[in-house]
Amino acid sequence: MHALPFVRARLVVPRLVTRSVVRARRLAPFLAAAPLLAVLCAPVQALGQDRERTVDRVVAVVGDSAVLLSQLLNRERDMRASGAPVPAEGSAERDDFMRELLDELVDNQVILQAAAQDTLLEVADDRVEESLQQRMASVESNFGGREQMEQALREAGLSMQSFREMQRDMISQRLLVQLYVQRYGGDGAVEVSDEEVREYFEAQQHALQDRPATVAFKQVVLTVVPSDSAVDAALDLAEGLRERAVAGEDFGELAREHSQDPGSAQAGGDLGWFRRGNFAEEFEEAAFALPEGETSEVVETIFGYHVIKVEKVRFAERQARHILIRPRTGPADVTATRALAADLAARAAEGEEFQAIVDEYHDALLPDSATVPRNQIAQLLPPAYLSALSGRSAGEVVGPLQFNYRDEEHFAVVKILETREAGAYVFDELAPQIRSGLMEQKRLERLLEGLRDKTYIEIK
Repeated sequence: MHALPFVRARLVVPRLVTRSVVRARRLAPFLAAAPLLAVLCAPVQALGQDRERTVDRVVAVVGDSAVLLSQLLNRERDMRASGAPVPAEGSAERDDFMRELLDELVDNQVILQAAAQDTLLEVADDRVEESLQQRMASVESNFGGREQMEQALREAGLSMQSFREMQRDMISQRLLVQLYVQRYGGDGAVEVSDEEVREYFEAQQHALQDRPATVAFKQVVLTVVPSDSAVDAALDLAEGLRERAVAGEDFGELAREHSQDPGSAQAGGDLGWFRRGNFAEEFEEAAFALPEGETSEVVETIFGYHVIKVEKVRFAERQARHILIRPRTGPADVTATRALAADLAARAAEGEEFQAIVDEYHDALLPDSATVPRNQIAQLLPPAYLSALSGRSAGEVVGPLQFNYRDEEHFAVVKILETREAGAYVFDELAPQIRSGLMEQKRLERLLEGLRDKTYIEIK
């Protein structure tokens, strides 16, 4: 299964870091989507081991907070888990490396304290909850399942709830710092000269791998939609199930038997606790308007028809179940959409402006363009794209391509915009990115220097 149908893939240039930019890197644990507290199998398991062999102590004092040795070791382990080079024990580079990590933690604490005191900043609960759900799903996937994850956490002396709360706190702190830097880090002009950009490129050029071969394309995607009769049948079924639930039948059993939501049907439609920002707007409006124990009217979203039962209410959270009934497409719907896609491909091949076709017919819920490395087409795109994009030249029109995504059939017509062979990066390709990065670095350095001047810092 492919994670994204048309990932908005742009050529990602490896981040270049030298000692001259280490201060910018120190904010990485809060400003980037890097692992927090080593949310991978090995680091979590190692957490319990470290407790046995390490006597914790304070390594720095920042304002009214302490930075602990265990935090420093956890940060080192995070870097190992992310594939960053870590000097070996006893090497000449080891002391400098650990000092840089300590400075990173100090800087993080300095800016976190400033952010926490800013009454204008408030992290939205729905953003925290959304990030938390993504984090927990990622951790569970890394372990290979919930049971394996719970076992590893028990070995580390943690419960699922304590680990979840730990992650919630860290995500909230990271988002708070992001808001602070967005508000105050970009104030004031900074200058980056052409010489600085060129110097940075030349200093880092040896560390760059060759730019991979890429293909850029534009596309129009048609989604197969159900007929009116299929829509009516789905609505009738949803309304009938709601009547049965209101009459007293077990909601969970009805969901297990009839719901077409693959993520919750086998759990009796159970969605767990959630806040606003996780589901379709129409779904949330209905769910958050229901009293505890009540069942909704039939709710229509882009996914189909829902019947919702709110089981518990807790401040801004709801615990609910739902039944999803989706209008089904049939062979005639697929045939009609394929014919339309074929007609659009012919029109594009004959010279009709492709963007005009995209504007009129493209499904706006899916990306209409992408630039992908050729060696990643199979990982980033549906299987039909692999042969369709191989060996093509700029200007060619390919399709229709049929694929299934999220249990819906789609047809795509693709126009090749550009193909590039692999080769070394040249200065002009990277100069805008380098300049932007250096400007951001200077702003962050200036922000940190001002905050450090106002904060008590003691390195033990």
